[in-house]
Amino acid sequence: MTPSRAVRLLALAATALGVVSAVACGTEPVGVESCRQIERARCENARSCGIDLSRPVHRGDTPSQDVGACIRYYEDACLHGLVAPADPGAVAVQACVDAINNTPDCEIVKAPERHPLCSFLIPPAPPPAPPPEDAAADAAAE
Repeated sequence: MTPSRAVRLLALAATALGVVSAVACGTEPVGVESCRQIERARCENARSCGIDLSRPVHRGDTPSQDVGACIRYYEDACLHGLVAPADPGAVAVQACVDAINNTPDCEIVKAPERHPLCSFLIPPAPPPAPPPEDAAADAAAE
């Protein structure tokens, strides 16, 4: 095998391995933009609900700087997406954002997942734990 052919084969193998590993590994975040829209609404309504926006620590202490820092924080924090099996979709997200913006009760700003229009924010229940091996073996023996 010539050196140039070996280099080409090695490059092809590395590319194929990269494609396979990119497809086979990891999970993509769900609802990144949906998360950002909801958190933006929460940031914009937080001060009127008496929620302290001094954290994360940022420069300035005006209301607009506080809201801007909150929004910037969630631009990154939402890169993990929503804790949901699927993106709820634009209609559901807009209904949730509208509820945050238009509901006079500040509880929706503090805990939007408790509001019926934002209930998709509740994480799915974890799968049930498998029975202990001893119990499964005993059940099979009976």
